[in-house]
Amino acid sequence: MNKPVFLTAITFKLQLFFSAIFLFLLTACNPVTPTTDLEDMQARQTLIMGTMNSALTYSFDGDNYSGLDYELGKKFAKYLHLKLIIKEYDDLDSLFSALEDNEIDFAGAGLTLTPKRAEKYRSSPPYYYLSQTLVYHKGTYRPRDIADIDAPVNVLKGSSHEENIKASLVDHPDLVINVLENEDQESLLQKVAQKEIRYAIVDSTTLAQKQRYYPALAEAFTIYEKQPVAWLIRKAQDDSLYSAMIEFMGNQYNSGTIAKVEEKYFGHIGDFDYVDTRIFLKRIDSRLPKYETLFKQYATPEVPWLLLASISYQESHWNPKATSPTGVRGMMMLTLDTAKFVGIKNRLNAEQSIQGGAKYLTQLIKRLPESIPEDERIWFALASYNIGLGHLLDVRRITKMKGQNPDSWAEVKENLPLLHERKWYTKTRYGYARGREAKHYVDNIREYLETLTWHAQEQEKALKLAEEQKAEEARLAAIAKAEEERLAAIELEKQKKLEEEALAEEQRQAAIEAENQARIIADKEAKKQAELAAEKAKQAALEAAEKAKADAAAKLAAEQKAEAEAAAKLAAEQKAEAAAKLAAEKKAEVEAKLAEEQTETTDTP
Repeated sequence: MNKPVFLTAITFKLQLFFSAIFLFLLTACNPVTPTTDLEDMQARQTLIMGTMNSALTYSFDGDNYSGLDYELGKKFAKYLHLKLIIKEYDDLDSLFSALEDNEIDFAGAGLTLTPKRAEKYRSSPPYYYLSQTLVYHKGTYRPRDIADIDAPVNVLKGSSHEENIKASLVDHPDLVINVLENEDQESLLQKVAQKEIRYAIVDSTTLAQKQRYYPALAEAFTIYEKQPVAWLIRKAQDDSLYSAMIEFMGNQYNSGTIAKVEEKYFGHIGDFDYVDTRIFLKRIDSRLPKYETLFKQYATPEVPWLLLASISYQESHWNPKATSPTGVRGMMMLTLDTAKFVGIKNRLNAEQSIQGGAKYLTQLIKRLPESIPEDERIWFALASYNIGLGHLLDVRRITKMKGQNPDSWAEVKENLPLLHERKWYTKTRYGYARGREAKHYVDNIREYLETLTWHAQEQEKALKLAEEQKAEEARLAAIAKAEEERLAAIELEKQKKLEEEALAEEQRQAAIEAENQARIIADKEAKKQAELAAEKAKQAALEAAEKAKADAAAKLAAEQKAEAEAAAKLAAEQKAEAAAKLAAEKKAEVEAKLAEEQTETTDTP
């Protein structure tokens, strides 16, 4: 297995490189612009890093962010007195497009510096080197070089792997290359492990990590050796960000920060043990569930349960009855003195052993010098758990004697094997110790911890997926039930409507029948009323006729009476007239007689 090449100090060549860069910056004749890239960042008070999600670059476990590029990016932002903003992208094309479109200030995603990328972008000094390897499934045909490849080679679109392997087509025109989108290196390795694809090209660092989870993965051969990994920035008009990045990287090399960060992510990756890894993965499923509750119960803030379980596996392979020739026993392989120190009576009792181991390790962490950084104290404590606190303090003294940092695990662990050498252990207080074993002890636990963490995350993902599937099933069931209820409601409404229509029709028919009956009754009543009316009319007519007859008789009688009265009146008038005439005649006779007499008187003398 090709391991990444770690850079722990600025080499002479790198110093020459920096000097040349600064000389170039001092002699550059670029026109002055109103503001530089760095001034723009300072104005907005942020530094924007584009990245992709992976365990080595940038990831979030639900509680904390991690990743080599993320940690260096945080330090770079702090160095510039800016706030780091992370923009995550799903694929390399999107990441590079964002860089070109000025959406991000730099790309930090474990990017290999290829010739094409070097032409298009500026880069920081490399912070580590890796190899590109062809991966195959263990137990299947293993090609030894490109000419032996008998199936398509799968690479990520836009990756350095694609660029490098396509260059091989000149000499190997029959080589078939599958360029995949919407994938990452981890998903490619998973496809190889599950035999979905035969071959894939990935970074050696990624393969070394993922073999702990997929032990069937194996390296066929190295495609390209020692590829530099660096941050990329645009080829801008000014050099402000570029020069700041170079200066920052130089400081980080000199201070040992890059070595420390790389040790954190790569330091525990040793030669891959296929058999041990397969056994460990099997025991995670077969043995760990029996004791998981106890590990969680006795975990402390300093010793999380996954770490406690990893230590226990290193000590006893989760065997509560484990015993060594030196007298250590139980799940945590406690010595008799340690058991007494932490108050444990029965070392072969799994619960007591786990409780005692957690308590002892927590105390070791608290007893360490305060100068040791918080995130590295656990590794010092594990070494102390293995060889004793005194020997750990001895190796810190040796580290200091060598002019190195005794608070840096990366430097202390490299000096642990010196406790085997008489030249060194004779200068210590506690003497000889199996320091090389202690180094492997800590590295093994870190590997187990990484695998357990991955397994726990996978379980959490599976649980989440199961919950999502359950929720989806419940949702679909609810939809089906709602649809069933909707259809039932429609059917019920339809039935109700039919019943209402039937009732309405029945009521309509009843109304028609009632109307008909009413009409019949009305007709009968009308006829009866007509007959009564006719009878009344007839009676009235008879009465009218009788009355008319009576009236006529009365009229006739009246007329006759009137005629009689008229006749009587006429007779009376005639009688009166005759009497008047007679009277007048008599008066006239009298008057004539008188006149005659008067005349006779006058004539007598």
